[in-house]
Amino acid sequence: MRIEPIQAKYIDDSIQVVKQAFATAEHSDGDEFQLISRLRESDDYHSEYDAIALNDEDQVIGHAMLSLAHVGSTPIFVLAPLAVLPDFQKQGVGSALITYLEVTAGEDMRRAISILGDPAYYGRFGYQPASDYNITPPADIPAEFFLIKPLFEGALNKVSGELKYAPEFNLD
Repeated sequence: MRIEPIQAKYIDDSIQVVKQAFATAEHSDGDEFQLISRLRESDDYHSEYDAIALNDEDQVIGHAMLSLAHVGSTPIFVLAPLAVLPDFQKQGVGSALITYLEVTAGEDMRRAISILGDPAYYGRFGYQPASDYNITPPADIPAEFFLIKPLFEGALNKVSGELKYAPEFNLD
């Protein structure tokens, strides 16, 4: 398996991975594959934060994307969506995508990565309740699934307030 930034030839495959991964997901609004298309068309899109996992046959088996968000005037990332084909889940693909994007994100000036997800899963990677940092989700997002990980020591000192997602998330 290898992880790399998306290339044009893998765009359609990445969308299919997201569709399949979220088809039976417990917490899905059915919009995840459309979200990545909207984010890719945004002015803030950067392909280096749009990653795929490929198996030895060059099949796209996983996808993850970071997008811009803000807490007040502080820029952070949002990791969404993270998707792995069902036949490849529980084999380290999601972990590899997270690690790759965290390393890539560490080269940017943004302070943290936020995610909506299972605290048991994402807690393994150091994600904690955003409320621990006085960061709140927009309305209608359950606080127990609203997690954040600082990218460096003290990254979220003096940062607090509501996280504002990119408009492509349609959370307004």
